[in-house]
Amino acid sequence: MKPRELVLALRAMGLTQKQIQERTGIPQPTVSKIGLGRVSDVMSRHYLALLRAYEQGVKEQAVRPAPFAWPRIND
Repeated sequence: MKPRELVLALRAMGLTQKQIQERTGIPQPTVSKIGLGRVSDVMSRHYLALLRAYEQGVKEQAVRPAPFAWPRIND
């Protein structure tokens, strides 16, 4: 995945830019620029941090149980 796609995927997982900053150490303004495609050359350490955050997010979603709702019986 490209850096912009990683940021967009993290946002789609429900993370804010501030939360992405906290997970990756990338300053929020830089996260914003990457997400908007305004950074043409992302530093490798930023790319790796985004990739790790994405992988962690995927793992968290896979482990999270689906919400349970009792089946409705005719009212």
